[in-house]
Amino acid sequence: MPEQVTLTVPLAAPFGLVVRMIVSGVAERAELAFEDMDDLQLAVERLLAETGPEGRVSLSFEFGSGYVRTRIGPLPERGLAEALQQSGHTPGQITLAWILGTVVDSYGIEPSSGEGIVVRLEKLVKEQA
Repeated sequence: MPEQVTLTVPLAAPFGLVVRMIVSGVAERAELAFEDMDDLQLAVERLLAETGPEGRVSLSFEFGSGYVRTRIGPLPERGLAEALQQSGHTPGQITLAWILGTVVDSYGIEPSSGEGIVVRLEKLVKEQA
């Protein structure tokens, strides 16, 4: 049975440190390598930065054998869904989709029980030598 940690935090900047600590703790518990933990932190922070500083968001971390799955939402859809679905990369342009495609193993949009969207991020746990 996968373990799960869920928290709700304000999107205001000072709570970024709280989110960073939670992500690092979850990564440690899931036995992610340091680089993979750093990648997951970057993905979560960039996604929250794209959302803006208003409101609250729930973060749910599920970790099981070989993976960490993060769900973040509900997030306002204001162009976020479109930004996540952009494919391809234009040289010199760093997009949200490009960052997530680079630092997590998969990501997607899931339905929300209320307004907005939920973004799913998945990071696989690699065997450490």
